[in-house]
Amino acid sequence: MADPTPTESSPSPTSSSASSMIGWITCRIVVPLWVLTGAIFKLNELDWKLLPPPVRSTCEWIGSGLGQDPDLWLGFSMRFLIGTELLLVGLMFASTRLARPLAAAVLTLFVVILITVLAQGYDSAKGLQSLIGGDCGCFGSAGPPASVMLLIDACLLGCVLFFKPRAGYGHGPGYLIGAFIISAVIGYAVAFAIPEKTIQNTSQGEANPVQTGATQSANTPQVDENGWVLPPATLKPNYYPRFNNWLGERLQDQEVAQLLPRPIPLDLDQGEKLLVFYRGDCDHCQELFLTHFSDLELPIPTLAIDVMDYAPEGLLEFYCDGCATAELPSGPSYLIQTPVVVRLKDGVVTCIADGSGSDEDAEQCIYGP
Repeated sequence: MADPTPTESSPSPTSSSASSMIGWITCRIVVPLWVLTGAIFKLNELDWKLLPPPVRSTCEWIGSGLGQDPDLWLGFSMRFLIGTELLLVGLMFASTRLARPLAAAVLTLFVVILITVLAQGYDSAKGLQSLIGGDCGCFGSAGPPASVMLLIDACLLGCVLFFKPRAGYGHGPGYLIGAFIISAVIGYAVAFAIPEKTIQNTSQGEANPVQTGATQSANTPQVDENGWVLPPATLKPNYYPRFNNWLGERLQDQEVAQLLPRPIPLDLDQGEKLLVFYRGDCDHCQELFLTHFSDLELPIPTLAIDVMDYAPEGLLEFYCDGCATAELPSGPSYLIQTPVVVRLKDGVVTCIADGSGSDEDAEQCIYGP
């Protein structure tokens, strides 16, 4: 008598076991180590630019709604997010039951953020080439491009969803609550205990403080002969100028402007002047100089200020021989989307066009209304 033909097939115990093992390794080891590595790199640098733009804008929106100081809130937000990553890593290591849903949730969030970053950085003129570069900050300033991170996170997410880990020993609510408390205490303690970097200013230039004759305390800032506050001896690790708040204000009262080494090449308090904040490796900045500032005779005296927080090997040719030049001190991270064009009249800011605006905004500041 012939054997009956099977109507359906089922996975063999061997293949099922291998699939479960792959899922267990992915959810309990690979994904938490991947998240942990990124958290360590970000914690080592504590650079606000490492927050992807969608995350940073969301943090700023929340801080604004709560009425918080923008700089303090951004620093707190970065440490809080790193602490949350460490908390999730601890839970994925501690519990098989939680590892898979947490890994899927974290990787899904990462993928959504990276797709948003790539969409915001897409340049129709460059096409798909514009999606290849760009840093998401996931592994510090030296991390891979956002496109590579998206590919890795998407592959890990596929493994998490496709390979179901084998069931582990069940843990009661007490164990899970304890794991949460311990992971939270360790994660947030580490994130908030790391001190900020201390950076000495080696680019103060040469300027003698003016003696006013009035009694000055140790906290009174020293000024130069033009009334500008002298650059500090110790720099903050991060500077985040809100350029829109500069409109109608005196340039000399802005913190980033006070970092300029002395003497400043142009008298910025008299007449009409232009400032251009740029980075030497910024191709958009190079294009701006080539288009509007390549003539030796400039219609308005212009000071080009190099934002010195980039790798020197990426330096591009500079097309503004008629510009006076200055540099912001190296060491800090400047949350500035270059190029930024600032128009002055008698030291007061009358127009601002930063890198997030259109070319027409920059032209309006350069040539006037």
